[in-house]
Amino acid sequence: MRILILGPQGSGKGTQARRIADVYDVPHVATGDILRRAVAEGSELGERVAPILERGDLVPDDLMVDLIRERLADEDGFVLDGFPRTVPQAEALDAMLDEIGKPLDAVLLLEVSDDVALERLLGRGAEEGRPDDAPDAIRNRLRLYHGLTEPVVERYRGEGTLLAVDGEQPIDAVSTAIEDALESLGARR
Repeated sequence: MRILILGPQGSGKGTQARRIADVYDVPHVATGDILRRAVAEGSELGERVAPILERGDLVPDDLMVDLIRERLADEDGFVLDGFPRTVPQAEALDAMLDEIGKPLDAVLLLEVSDDVALERLLGRGAEEGRPDDAPDAIRNRLRLYHGLTEPVVERYRGEGTLLAVDGEQPIDAVSTAIEDALESLGARR
């Protein structure tokens, strides 16, 4: 299965992507983790993206598409988490996946309200000490999600590949709803 998972920050994308990866034995490709690792390692990429991440802004499209192409080149299946966040990114991602012969099988949307997302992210920020989970950065990221990523959701909804799941349920209930949705597409564990 080649799956893209979308939703606002705090919707549980990372948690659910890891669970999907375990159930379907595919890698979880989290662009945020890749970028944070680069920052922690002090690599050239890390130095370029550190100030962008601290502001809660988006990393340039060309850089992200190259990063994902490199990561997915040798994978038959995957759960992609954290990209695309804009319609041009979605178009570039779809073109690149078609080019390497790995189009998406499903696009999952975890739906949560801004209040739930904010509460979850503030809790994660306090627990993990992530600088991108500070209140101002969270509000900026949610604003960007509504302005830039919701049109991506509508793009995939219009193509008929979007599967929406209530992300405000308990974690196990969300996982069950996702597995049911994927099984309706013929996914096998």
